[in-house]
Amino acid sequence: MSNKNLYSIGEFSKLTGLSPDTIRFYEKKQLLHPHHGPRRLRQYTPAQVEHVALLLRLKAAGFTLDEIHAYTTYRGQGDETIPTRLRLMSEKIATLHEKQADINASIEYLKEKMIFLRQQQKNS
Repeated sequence: MSNKNLYSIGEFSKLTGLSPDTIRFYEKKQLLHPHHGPRRLRQYTPAQVEHVALLLRLKAAGFTLDEIHAYTTYRGQGDETIPTRLRLMSEKIATLHEKQADINASIEYLKEKMIFLRQQQKNS
């Protein structure tokens, strides 16, 4: 592989927005797999930049790092794992809907409490 298509950890950090410490942490969690060049220095490919984009999208969607690891492992195994990946996404959507319902209930409670307090304030 040509070195012009490889990024150092510093370059990779700038391209992905992840700190070098986060990159190393993701490697420890088996979410990233750098190439090792001369002197065992980490080197990353443009495909790994795209992979980080996927990791960050899944993280933003509420996936834990363990869930992201499972998803990306299945993804790496090919199209025969599509049903499993669909199931993981469906489960995450259900969890997010539950959280959304909890948040909406909290918002409604706080709105009602604010109305009560404003009325109390007017009466004092």
